[in-house]
Amino acid sequence: MVIACDQFSSQPEYWKDVKETVEDAPVELPHVLLLCDDRSDGLMEWLSGKKEEMRKIYNFNLMKEGGHISGWLVSGKLAKDFEKKITSYENISAEMPYAVGDGNHSLATAKVCYENYKKTHSDTENANAPARYAMVELENIHDKALKFSPIHRIVTETDEEALLDELQKTCCAPNGYPVQWYTKERQGVLYLNPNKSRLAVAILQNFLDGYLKNHRGQMDYIHGEEALKNLAEKENAVGFLLPAMEKRELFPYVTESGTLPRKTFSMGHATEKRYYLEARQIR
Repeated sequence: MVIACDQFSSQPEYWKDVKETVEDAPVELPHVLLLCDDRSDGLMEWLSGKKEEMRKIYNFNLMKEGGHISGWLVSGKLAKDFEKKITSYENISAEMPYAVGDGNHSLATAKVCYENYKKTHSDTENANAPARYAMVELENIHDKALKFSPIHRIVTETDEEALLDELQKTCCAPNGYPVQWYTKERQGVLYLNPNKSRLAVAILQNFLDGYLKNHRGQMDYIHGEEALKNLAEKENAVGFLLPAMEKRELFPYVTESGTLPRKTFSMGHATEKRYYLEARQIR
C-alpha cells in the first residue's frame, strides 16, 4: 500500500520512512484526484451516458454520512473509445491537460517507489512493471458537483503581535486581498498586496514560510472556519481565514506560475470526500 501524509512529505525523514515501510508493498490504495479542463464536458459526460453498456461492480451506502456510491467497469470497445477521446482531449489541451487536485504527495510517493524499483531491475522489467503507473480518479474541474473549499492557516507558539506587524509591513497594500485574522484577544483584516501574487494563499504561505525560519512558531493547516477560530483562542496563536480559490483560476495559475502553494484548497468537506474504494496490485 502506498501511503502519503501531506504535512510531512517535505521532510527528508518522511522519504526514509517510505523506503523502510511501504516501498515493497504489493498493493496501492491511492487517493489521487486528477482534474481535466474539459469545458465541453466531452469526456466524463459522454462516459456517464454509456452506463447501460457497462457492468456495475459496486453499489452501496457510505459510512459517516458520505451518501451513496455506485461504480461501473469500463472495458472492451468502450474503454478503447474512451482512450481515443482522452487522446483527442490531450491533443487539444497540449499545454496543460491535467492538474492534480488532491493527492499530490501520494502521487509523488508512488513515483519515488517506482524510481527506486528501476534501480534494481532491467529495462524490460521496468517498462512492464505495474508500479510504473499510478491509479487516479479523473474529474472534470467544470463539474458543478465539484467545489473548492479553502484551507486556513494557524500559527501557534509564536509572538502573534510581532508576526502580524511583520506581515502588515512586508505584504500588505490598500485595496488588496482581504484576509481575516484571529487571536485570543483580537481580530481584524489585513489586505494582502495583489502585486505579489494573484492568490492570497500564495502571499500568506510564502510569508509564513520565510518568517518561521527565523522566528518561533508552528504552522498548521485547518479545514473549517469554526475550527480555526477555536484554535486561535489559545495563547500565542494567530489564525488566518483564507478565501476559497475559484475553480476557473486553477489551470491559468498553474500554467503561469508552475505550482500551487501547498494546501491551497480542499475539494469539498470531509463527508463529501472520495472514499478509498479501489486498490491495484503493483508488485
